[in-house]
This record gives sequence, C-alpha cells and structure tokens, in this order.
Amino acid sequence: MEVINIIKYTKELQNLADNFDCGNKVINRFLKQDYAFDNNQGVTYVMVNKDKSRIIGFYAIEADRIDEIEYIGDFKNFKFMGGARHINFLALDLKYQKHQIGKLNNRNLYLSDYLLIDCENRIAKLQSEVGIAFITLSSTEQGYNLYLRNSYENFEDDMHIIPKDKDLDGYKMYKCIDDIE
Repeated sequence: MEVINIIKYTKELQNLADNFDCGNKVINRFLKQDYAFDNNQGVTYVMVNKDKSRIIGFYAIEADRIDEIEYIGDFKNFKFMGGARHINFLALDLKYQKHQIGKLNNRNLYLSDYLLIDCENRIAKLQSEVGIAFITLSSTEQGYNLYLRNSYENFEDDMHIIPKDKDLDGYKMYKCIDDIE
C-alpha cells in the first residue's frame, strides 16, 4: 500500500478530480464543482497519495440535525433530537475499493473503513465546540455494507432530517456520536 494523506480539498487539487472515478457519475462530479469548496455548505477532505498526484478517495461534511416526528391529529410536529454532521459524500476510486489494509477488533479493515474512521474522528473533534449528537448520511446501495459494519443504523420511522436532493433515493442512516470508537 502506498503512503496516503488526508487533507482539506482545495482548488489547487481540483485538476486531480478528472482522474477520480468511484463508479458513480453524480459523486464523481461533486469534486469538479465549486460546491466542494464552499465552506458555507460544508468541508471536503481528500485522501491523496504521497506526492499528491492522485485522489484516492474523499468525504464531505456538512451541518445537519435530527428531529423526531410527533403526530398531533393530522399535523406533524418536529421535535429537535440533536445536532448532527452529515456525511455528504464518502467515496473511493474504483482502483482502491475492497482493498483490505489490515485488521481491527478481529475484523477485516478496508481502505473505505479507514476513510470513514478519519471522517468520524474529525466530526468527533467538533462535538465539544458545536454540540453534535449524531452523524447522518444517505448511503448508496454500494456503500450500505460499509456503514452497517461500522455501526450505522437505518433511520427509524419517526426520525427526520431535511432531505437534500441527492439523498432522496439513498438509505438514510445515522450513528450516535458517543458510539465512535
């Protein structure tokens, strides 16, 4: 395995996005858009090789919240459950998918797990500053098992987040921040 670094995504690295392919055109396109650099929307981090000539993977984090839906007659009341950080995207280039890098707690550890753990640790560092109770995401079918094996759960029927356009077809999942190992 080559040496890798996970760094904040900047415009200087954007030309590397042309060679990134995770197998999903929508996710690939994200790195090429200015949205990936808009700190008012979130922050994007990229996993790059040692000489910063290739993007291996990336994730984007944005603010979110989870509400509990309470039904009062015919009306929905949204009761705040907790602040959250939403993993907007998390993806690896096809060349690095299903790449085992070791073992952790008697289970296989893949490069995708490593990227997710880095993302979770970055979010956990923010908890004392901004009040985070949950991590949320909307998984593709291809990423679903990654999140299950890392203790994410499907949203319960009475849970709600403000849907993002790209999330409408995904599996809505969450993890309590206190469950990060």
